[in-house]
Amino acid sequence: MSHVSCIVLAAGAGRRMGLDDNKIFLPLGPKSIIQWTLTHIDSVPDIDDIILVVADGEEKRMMDHIEPLHLTTPIRIVVGGAERQNSVYNGLQFVNNNNDIVLVHDGARPIANRNVFQTVIDGARQYGAVTVGVPSTDTIKRADINGKVLETLNRSELMNIQTPQGFHKDVFIKAHDKALASDYRGTDDVSLVEFIGESVQILPGDYKNIKVTTPNDISVAKRYLGIKEQRMRVGYGYDIHKLKEGRPCVLGGVLIESPIGPDGHSDADVLIHALMDAMLGAAGLRDIGYYFPPEDDAYKGISSMILLEHVNSLLKERGLEAYNIDIMVISETPKLKPYIEKMKSNIQSVLSIPLDRISIKATTNEMLGAIGRREGIAAQAVVTVYEGEVF
Repeated sequence: MSHVSCIVLAAGAGRRMGLDDNKIFLPLGPKSIIQWTLTHIDSVPDIDDIILVVADGEEKRMMDHIEPLHLTTPIRIVVGGAERQNSVYNGLQFVNNNNDIVLVHDGARPIANRNVFQTVIDGARQYGAVTVGVPSTDTIKRADINGKVLETLNRSELMNIQTPQGFHKDVFIKAHDKALASDYRGTDDVSLVEFIGESVQILPGDYKNIKVTTPNDISVAKRYLGIKEQRMRVGYGYDIHKLKEGRPCVLGGVLIESPIGPDGHSDADVLIHALMDAMLGAAGLRDIGYYFPPEDDAYKGISSMILLEHVNSLLKERGLEAYNIDIMVISETPKLKPYIEKMKSNIQSVLSIPLDRISIKATTNEMLGAIGRREGIAAQAVVTVYEGEVF
């Protein structure tokens, strides 16, 4: 059985993406472009090792970036050259002497799966030099530098070529040596084999096997990978209650020492009520009075934390999840600073979001109006909610 090395090219820039950084690190859901690519290659049993070609100076960054993948296929990181062909040549120098099949794949093609790689491996063993490709769906015209049409090409003879491409190692080394000696620049790897007069076989590719090159390709790649685009929603909530002597003062699920507290049908936790209304608003649902009517004795004196659990369930039933919470409590009394961290912890325990995405602030009304006269307490909340799992 022949042994296989896969050269993966990840030394490109992000100019057509409008980026200063290497596009290979762009996230596609839970993984970056290069992480998806390497994960698929790692699933191919016939690939014995990966030679990952990176830009000069990005060796450590790349190693740190892929370390969480825990790849089972041995991987070597090498530095690329000035152009793609130079990068392939650099990678070729590190192919194991015992390996006789070499694949070359664009790191920016994260959709190519195990079946595609196996097809190319089997084809390289049979034909010596292969690529995958799909029939062109567009009319292609040859034009001069001024845009004048010189010829309309026969679409039935045209193929859009993809990677991976596969070779017998000896043929590929011979092709690169000849290209180097002749200063020949090919547009892809198999063109070097064509240059030395060897035949190349085109195998069936996959229209989904796109190269991520432009910003539009990001959303297309996510769709092909089954990653749902996360849509953000924003909700706003407001609540106000009278302050009454002798009432328990419960805010954010915390019982606060105070001679007065919010008056209401439940525990009158104005902070949690504003939060719930904001969550319901982001979900396009009714207000808390609809779900927990004040005339229903089932909710008399109930903890608003229990109601928050129910509201959170309503969101989850619709595939929604709270991401960030910002709450402002407006009152002259009591002082909330000693209790804010506990309030945040209570909210976290129900919504299961990090504490650094929960903000609770308190301010006074500068002794103006009913709140300034200590007759009432109010809260405002803004919540961002995402559709689907939050990465």
